[in-house]
Amino acid sequence: MGFFSKKITTDKITGSLVDFFDVGYGSLVVNFKDTFKDLKISIKKEQDKELLIVPMLAITQAVLMTFKDMSKTEAILSKFQLDVVNQYFKDEIERNKFKELFSKRCRDEYSEILNPENKDLGIQFGQIFCNHFFGKKEDGSHFAVMMFVGMSFLNQIVETKKFLDEILSKYEVI
Repeated sequence: MGFFSKKITTDKITGSLVDFFDVGYGSLVVNFKDTFKDLKISIKKEQDKELLIVPMLAITQAVLMTFKDMSKTEAILSKFQLDVVNQYFKDEIERNKFKELFSKRCRDEYSEILNPENKDLGIQFGQIFCNHFFGKKEDGSHFAVMMFVGMSFLNQIVETKKFLDEILSKYEVI
């Protein structure tokens, strides 16, 4: 940190993460529909919320893994989540329902599998996703969907983490 140091704000990082979210969510939906078109899966409104959770949680996880300063982490995540929810849900009741759903999924299910030692994270994430997306306990009948979503989730974490590490290597976050 010298005279020529570069600085970047948490708001600027958050803006980039919202863009990452949009791309991640968009490609997840397009690839999901394209990959599984033979299964004739139509995405209903409630199922779409499960798809929204995938990149939102992946980016949240990447931020938590990257930033050691909790005040910066909280600033980035609270603005990121608020911006995404406001962008995708215009109605306040729908926004609140989604925030509640996201919190519930994170707290009650995904938090149990999100740890660095978990070698089956992709499969377990995909299984939880399928349980909710298809509205029944996953019995292996949607294994391809389970793997696709789990790997998409892991890929989004890795790519977001790379981006954030690059930011931290070049800028001081303010």
